[in-house]
Order: sequence, then structure tokens, then C-alpha cells
Amino acid sequence: MTNNMKDIQEFVFDSLLKKSDIDFLEFLRGKQKKVDTELKSITNKKEKIIKKISNNKENIEKIPRELRNHISNSESVLESINTVENNLNDLLSNYRSIENDFVILSEKIEIVKDPFSLKNDVNSLSKKIDHIISYEETINKDNEKNYLIINSFLDNKDTKDIKDDTEKIDFSDLTLDNLQDNMVLKICEKRVELPYTRREVEEFIKTYPNDYKTVQDVITKEFMIHISLFNKHPILARFKEAYYLCRTKEMMSILDSFNFAKNIMFRSDINAYIIAAVKNKKQLEEYIKCVDENKLDDFKYFKIKYEINPL
Repeated sequence: MTNNMKDIQEFVFDSLLKKSDIDFLEFLRGKQKKVDTELKSITNKKEKIIKKISNNKENIEKIPRELRNHISNSESVLESINTVENNLNDLLSNYRSIENDFVILSEKIEIVKDPFSLKNDVNSLSKKIDHIISYEETINKDNEKNYLIINSFLDNKDTKDIKDDTEKIDFSDLTLDNLQDNMVLKICEKRVELPYTRREVEEFIKTYPNDYKTVQDVITKEFMIHISLFNKHPILARFKEAYYLCRTKEMMSILDSFNFAKNIMFRSDINAYIIAAVKNKKQLEEYIKCVDENKLDDFKYFKIKYEINPL
């Protein structure tokens, strides 16, 4: 390119492109290299995740709840890393498209007599840049959530439930004959007692006769959970419980369950043990509506009883 043509090119771009467009183009190559590096990192993380899922499956105790949690956690973390990978590849494709348009436009400027006849081409490039700048922000916010799920899974050295050091409760006097529905969510100092129905308990005994032989087996293993699982990492706890609710209780698709859980994971006004306590998505949506309208007294599916000060 002659110095004269280079001057014309710079004049056209400086005259017709916004400063934000010019800044974007200046750093475009750097953006592509950054995404390439991140994609290589994602490949390594994916290999580690698959290996850890396999190891966890071999090490977990054969307790139905743990097996279901293992499947739920495995699905969600794989969906997270695949989402990040797809986001980055899509971003890279957009970067390359803009770079290609910029090269074509630069070549046109060299051969046209009237550089301003390319105003429409320049405007089109500017609109693409505006779109990708907005898209970058969307991708970064989404990947922030996904990386939280991914890194938590990889950093968690113990995949089993926290050892229960809570006071043991004797339910040996309960049988299916005298068992009644317990529609109370009780939050204690070290444990959460979830509400349950007689029908649910009976269903667990019928479905898992080798694991749950008594009512006490079902209540202690399915409806009593160490409170630290909800309070230690509340954002992740909300995600896991929301995903479990949709995927296991509602039998929704992996993608729909994943998207719903990601949308709710930063709702700090909804504790994860509430999500664990509801029986279906409709109940959770009713609870969220009551929270949003500041009408918690209208929530009628179960009572919430605190034996500690609520967080």
C-alpha cells in the first residue's frame, strides 16, 4: 500500500468510525489470542472433569441420594464447560468475521476513487462492532456463572456429603401405618429437616428396598441434610438444588434445568434449603412470587420453622 493510499484509508476510518470502533479494531488480534488461550484451558479442564466424574462414581457410597446427586452434578458441570466452549467459539467466529470485513474494506479503499462511497460499508462494520461489544458483555457474564460451577467442581476434593455431626434423632417408633405428612421445613443449628409426605416415604421404600428398609432410613437419608451444604457456598447451593429440582423431580431436559438453575443461582433472597424443600417447580415459583411481592405469609405449601436465627 502506498503512503498516499494509507493516508486515505486512515482518513476514512477516522472520519466514519467511532473511537470505540477504532479501539476495538486495534485490539482485535489480542482478543482472538486471548480466546484461543482460554479454549486450550477449557480443553484441559474438560479432561480433568471427565476424570474426576469417573473417580467420584467409583468412590461414592451406594446411597440413592448420593447417586442422584452424582448424576446431577456431573450433568451440570459438563453442561457448564460445554457452554463456555460454545460461547468462546462463537465469540472467536465473530471476531474473525469482523477482521475479514475490515480487510475487505481496506482493500476497497485502495481501489475506489471516492473513499466516501464506502460509507455504507463502514457503517455496516461499525454496527457489527457495536453488536459484538454488547455480545462480549453477555458472554462474559454467562461464562462467569459457568466458571463458578466448573471451578467449584474441580476444587471440591471431597464429593461426599459432609460428615453428619448433628444430634441423632430416633424415628424408630414411626412406621408406614402411623406416619403422617410432615409439612414443616425446620432449620436447626447443624441440620435442615425437609418436609415430607407419607406417600413419598413409602415410595422410597418401594423403589429402594435394599437401601431403605424403614421409615427412619428414608427420613434420615433423604430429608435430613447438614446445614453447611446450603450455607457454605450459597450461590452454588442454589444452583445445585435448582438443577436437581428441575432435572430429578420435574424430569426436565438437561439444558432447560441448567438454564433455570443459572437464572436463580444469584437470588440471594432465596435460600437453597427452600429450593430443596419444595416438591416441584410450581411451588418454587409460588415462593419466589411471594418473596417478590413481600407476601411470604401467602406461601401455604409448608411452614418454615427456625430453631436458629435465619440468615
